[in-house]
Amino acid sequence: MASLIFVEGPEPGREFPLAEDDCILGRGAGSQVYVPDMHVSRQHARIRKKGNAWYLEDLGSNNGTYVNGRRVQSVRLRHQDEIGIARAILRVNIPEEAGPIAHVGDTRVSLVDLNNTQIFVSSVDLDAVPSAGPTRSPFEVERELFRMRRKLQAITAILESAANTTEPNALLEAFVAQLLEIFPQADSVSILVHDERTQQLRVQCQLRRSHEEEYGGDMEVPGTLISHVVQGGRGVLLRESGTDLRANPPSSPGKTPRVTGSRMGAPIAARGTRFGLVYVEADRTGVAFRQEDVDLLTTIAAQAGLAISTARMHQQILLKERLETDLRLARQIQRSLLPAEPPRVPGLVFAVHYEPAFDIGGDFYDFIWLDPGHLAIVIGDVAGKAMSGALYMARLSSELRSLAAYERTPGRLLGRVNRGLASMGEDGMFATLIYAVYDLSRKVLLFANAGHTTPLLRRDGRVFPVEFEAARIAPVGVLPELDVGEAELELTNGDLLVLTTDGILEARDPIGTEYGLEKLANIVANTDGGPRDVVRSILQDVDRHVAAGAQGDDMTIVAMHVGDAPRTWSDATPVRFKPGR
Repeated sequence: MASLIFVEGPEPGREFPLAEDDCILGRGAGSQVYVPDMHVSRQHARIRKKGNAWYLEDLGSNNGTYVNGRRVQSVRLRHQDEIGIARAILRVNIPEEAGPIAHVGDTRVSLVDLNNTQIFVSSVDLDAVPSAGPTRSPFEVERELFRMRRKLQAITAILESAANTTEPNALLEAFVAQLLEIFPQADSVSILVHDERTQQLRVQCQLRRSHEEEYGGDMEVPGTLISHVVQGGRGVLLRESGTDLRANPPSSPGKTPRVTGSRMGAPIAARGTRFGLVYVEADRTGVAFRQEDVDLLTTIAAQAGLAISTARMHQQILLKERLETDLRLARQIQRSLLPAEPPRVPGLVFAVHYEPAFDIGGDFYDFIWLDPGHLAIVIGDVAGKAMSGALYMARLSSELRSLAAYERTPGRLLGRVNRGLASMGEDGMFATLIYAVYDLSRKVLLFANAGHTTPLLRRDGRVFPVEFEAARIAPVGVLPELDVGEAELELTNGDLLVLTTDGILEARDPIGTEYGLEKLANIVANTDGGPRDVVRSILQDVDRHVAAGAQGDDMTIVAMHVGDAPRTWSDATPVRFKPGR
């Protein structure tokens, strides 16, 4: 049931129900709402019901009747409107209109042209504000102060929302809700943004006061207002005249809709970034906006822009922290898939270097015991970096380990692994690798090279590329079926085998020249000592070549020496991990 509630006055909190008959507000004995104040006329104002709506009419009072701080003669009342007579304030309670309706859905925004439009641009110049009149009564001043208090309260609520809300969309919802409180004559408040995909305006957030004459369809926004706000970057107030849109809805065939009433717009921007604009429509049957309203809206929109900018920065910081946590966890998981150290085998000495270009990478290596007399050595490179490469690497490493016990030769194993990876259907994902099985008793290396870089063998001070056409096959994961091949390499005591990924060979200097296989071979040939010394020399030479350039790819080196280590070597720390740069 509709009613009036005293907010300020003789009996704060008292409620007066509104009946079907006229309701008189005044200090006369017959008034339904009695206000004992000498500044209130005996019959000051009247509220009557017409259809499903309630209307307020001033009855020629000496000091005027106010709705939401503005003097009116006759106006339709809305839920939560505040009626002021002298020092008394009564709030309108219409339950069937209670609460704004949040708009969700796919409302489209269309721009319309208006005739007879008055344009007021927001300005901080007080001389540009239209005068309210030659004289103002004490009650008009008091009503104005009341309006200012109410708006300050709403602004404070907006600032509190900004302080307590770190989610930009939630902040926008709080923003539009407070604007309905700040501007009681507003029918709706919307946040409009530019859609990058459709290159059109769309509704990001909207609240509309509920009422029976709700109309649906597309939102029609004056193109003049949009152009002034977007191009000028300032708040704009429009006043138009024409046919009521609700009496001529867009869905009516054969009729041209007209946007009428009073409306405002202001940009929401901060730190050089535009987030959108706020668009406010006035009650089509109520009081229009004034210059001071668009000034206030512009100020509030600027504060909202700063709050949204801060909220977005906070979201970015949180996202960065989450990504860093995820990357740290992914790096730990990936490192757990790689051997913590090479196997300790009599007659063999290993040294390993692993350095991803980023926190995680696509390079990998492994040592797999097939039986006490056969050790598999693997080095590979996935065609992909960061998370995608790491996930593919994990799958490939798992396939190799799980199938190595069943397929003892490199050719058969890689053929089976290839079928499994090719069936995944990951477009553009493949891996190059070398899979070798070393026979400890015979000192023979049986290997296959699936599109990987050429290994180098140092023997008696000379370096040879380990390249056999029979062992060269396509990378795994490219073709459904792989033409497998393999070759044997007989090793002797003193031999040093160096396996690398293409991050070493393709390291570029500042002018783009690659490091290359020739420079690598020279370093391997001219470095005295064991595997660790060779790995260290390779890395130092690559760093000199790259100079100030950035690492563009993962770098992995596996060096293996055949024969016991001389006492002059210092290979106590054969494994070296470096974090991504």
